Amino acid sequence: MLVAADVHLPTLMLAAAGVALLCAAVTSAMLAGQPQARGRGAWSAAQWLAAVGLAAFALTGGGVPASTLGAVLLLVWPVLVVLGVRRFHGRQPPPIHPGFDAGVLAIALLVALADGATHAPGTAWLGAMTVVHGHAAWVLFGAPARRHSAALRRLVALVGSAAAVHGTTWVASLVHDPAVPDAPVALSMLASALSVAAMAFATMGLTHERTVDELRESRRRLRYLANIDMLTQVPNRRHFGELARRVLQSAGGRSAAVLMLDIDHFKRINDELGHAAGDRALRLVARCVQETLRADDVAGRYGGDEFALLLPRTDLRDAMAVATRIVQRAQRLAREHGTPQLSLSFGVVQMRDDESLDEALRRADQALYEAKRQGRGRAVSADGDELHPVFVESRRLGLV
Repeated sequence: MLVAADVHLPTLMLAAAGVALLCAAVTSAMLAGQPQARGRGAWSAAQWLAAVGLAAFALTGGGVPASTLGAVLLLVWPVLVVLGVRRFHGRQPPPIHPGFDAGVLAIALLVALADGATHAPGTAWLGAMTVVHGHAAWVLFGAPARRHSAALRRLVALVGSAAAVHGTTWVASLVHDPAVPDAPVALSMLASALSVAAMAFATMGLTHERTVDELRESRRRLRYLANIDMLTQVPNRRHFGELARRVLQSAGGRSAAVLMLDIDHFKRINDELGHAAGDRALRLVARCVQETLRADDVAGRYGGDEFALLLPRTDLRDAMAVATRIVQRAQRLAREHGTPQLSLSFGVVQMRDDESLDEALRRADQALYEAKRQGRGRAVSADGDELHPVFVESRRLGLV
């Protein structure tokens, strides 16, 4: 019994109690600055109860009333840790019902109180500590959040290690040397003090993970808001340009078609039917575009009622067919939803090898204006350059 022989047990217990009280204060102060951390109250209570229990045992030298109180408080500690995790991971709680936690704790407390009615905590209390810590480790191990939370896995290891230490001291108490009767209990108390200290770091890890996850989610939402047109749920003009250039680079110089489209008489829709009707029209067109295009095609709201499309590996003939399908789908959805029929106009161009995306978009915009000039409700394809456009084909698309 090296501990009993080389270390003064009362001094060791006082030092352990002091460390536990310090860690409890640090944990409470740290968690007080984390109002979003559900379960922090249970964790703080766990730390303080364990620290007070150790102090009660150390300051009274193992006297029966105070040491029994300390033993009871130390039994509550792991159950409160589990309660804090249940609240902290409220969307992914451990599968074991909380009532089972309460049942295990109640039985352990009855054993400890019966054991402490006549003498200081001993073998029965060590067995109760082993059972409570083992149950807590089992519950935490089954928590779904453990799979993606390194901090929770460390907490499982902490509580599991404490259960192993208490179990070892329990076995040792059954065969201990009568000359050093307090050694197993003292070792178990010391393990509890170390667990309280380690718990401070575990709670910091859990709250740090939550903070990092929330920051990551905030950045994702901000990127989404910066890149997506909120009304139509398609990329905005800036993000469309980024995606289109990325697709063009991956296409390796293969042919691509660029389309510009808008809703005919959109101002009249807003003036006569209201802006809510105009918003519904924009959403309907965006939905039709998204449902018609392939996975590697790119679409975006270019501004107002105007949309831009990039179709890699597509020639003019196929691009004109895509315009036809978009109009057909839009008019079918309008009938199904009982909304006024929409008329769309398209400008279609084939990108040249030496042409930038912006240049192709300007030529497609010229073709779109030509479609408007010819009476709307049609797709016009253009060849030539921006200064000398040549309108190759004009195709009627549904209603005007």
